[in-house]
Amino acid sequence: MGGVVHRQRSDPVDGAWAGQAHGTTHPRAPEDPMSDNTATIVGNLTRTPVLRYTANNIPVTDLMVAVNHRRKDPMTEQWRDVTCTYYDVTCTYYTVTCWRTLAEHAVRTFEKGHRVIVIGRMYVEEWTGREGDVRQSIRIEPSSVGLDIRFSPAAVAPRPSVQAGPSVPSVRDTDDAVTRWGVPPTEAPDHDGYDDVLDEAESAEVDELARLTTAPASSG
Repeated sequence: MGGVVHRQRSDPVDGAWAGQAHGTTHPRAPEDPMSDNTATIVGNLTRTPVLRYTANNIPVTDLMVAVNHRRKDPMTEQWRDVTCTYYDVTCTYYTVTCWRTLAEHAVRTFEKGHRVIVIGRMYVEEWTGREGDVRQSIRIEPSSVGLDIRFSPAAVAPRPSVQAGPSVPSVRDTDDAVTRWGVPPTEAPDHDGYDDVLDEAESAEVDELARLTTAPASSG
């Protein structure tokens, strides 16, 4: 029966392997540790990722990554994309499925054409086409995804600069009659430590000294 897509992928909730078909759910098989194949790829996004949600409201997005094959030309000593002269295809396409926070960050960060670095577990998804032929696609469940800043400069917000704490205003800077401690300021004492106001005895003594200083000397 054509048009049925059989998939083998890791469940996003518990990580167990599950085989699925359109309209049919197959018994879940235990994960084979020998099937793990951690890979690192560097390629370009063929489209801008779009965030969607599962029935359980889990965010997910697919990154379509095209990896060009390159080979050093023995004549020119230059690296260039491989053409059909060497292989049947010029590049390999990977579907990178991101879940939860990684999916949300990917949608906010990546756009079509960005060059990305992907690290994750690689596996092959198989399905049956309408003509009955078995088709395959290479998928990656990523542990890390980032921009290749050699080609795509990342727009990262600058870190806030470290600033000194707020300065405490001095008493001289305050216009209020009450200081920050709640105590009214007092007048500063004279530099000589004496009061400017004289009592009666002190005033009489000053007058006598002034009279003696200004009196003419007696002849004799």
